[in-house]
Amino acid sequence: MEDTLGLASIFTTLKKRIFMIIGLGLLGLGLMIAYTLIFVTPQFSSSTQLLVNRITSETTGAEVNDIDKDIKMINTYKDIIKGPVILDQVREELDTPLTTDELSGKIIIETEESSQVFSINVTDEDPYVAARLANNVAATFKDEIGTIMKVDNVTIISKAIPKSTPISPNVPLNAIVGLIAGLMLGIGLTFFLELMDKTIKSDNYITEKVEWTILGSVYEINTDETTIEKETNQLNLNLQRINSKE
Repeated sequence: MEDTLGLASIFTTLKKRIFMIIGLGLLGLGLMIAYTLIFVTPQFSSSTQLLVNRITSETTGAEVNDIDKDIKMINTYKDIIKGPVILDQVREELDTPLTTDELSGKIIIETEESSQVFSINVTDEDPYVAARLANNVAATFKDEIGTIMKVDNVTIISKAIPKSTPISPNVPLNAIVGLIAGLMLGIGLTFFLELMDKTIKSDNYITEKVEWTILGSVYEINTDETTIEKETNQLNLNLQRINSKE
């Protein structure tokens, strides 16, 4: 029973300031959309795929072992690709102002379990720059891996192409986050205002909490009641005047 009364009290409190809650929710929605569209720079992604595979003439047990070794080597290749050995050459060839760490932060190596194929994914605010970086990183890695590890098992199977659709920001998702944040702010502010309101809401507070006896009540007379009273008094006065003349 107490839980029901508690929930009823919560719903009553929220209902009392429902317009403020909805208004703050819409405000958060609008601000997040405006921020996303005006201040957040769109990011584009482009990727190239590479195959790790030794060239052999027969399918033998040794070849199966080589495939397992190639799959395990991909983790090592990931570290080499994002390291200065490869990226410093990429920076020189493209004459980019990016530092090695900044360039490394733009690169994501994506792999699939038990697959000899992995992808070099590059993100940039310019789709053509993203594609050029991905292709250059892949080509440099393919040329240098033989010198670095004395192997020749890397083949580029697809080149990166510019994509006109940005991968971020996600406007609908950001809008939902802004709406929820605004609604939560409105709900929090509602309960804060309710806690700060020290006015007495009913007679029960005086009789049950303070344990005082109510001696009387003073009712507020609104404008309509005052007007009716004045008109009634004026009518009585007119009747008295009429009676006195008779």
